[in-house]
Amino acid sequence: MSEKVLAELAEWIDPRAIAEAILRELESQEVEQTVANGQKVWLDVLENELPDGLRSSIKAIF
Repeated sequence: MSEKVLAELAEWIDPRAIAEAILRELESQEVEQTVANGQKVWLDVLENELPDGLRSSIKAIF
């Protein structure tokens, strides 16, 4: 893994957009918008959904 590419990609990814999406979804499902709830959701996505989502996107794009 290239450290240069990793650093550039990490800088490009917008954590605010991720946080906003999480809070909007909590609100739409009438779940209290707290840091703890947002963290639980994000950790669940990272552990359970992101790997499959990335794999599917890469297969579809490339």
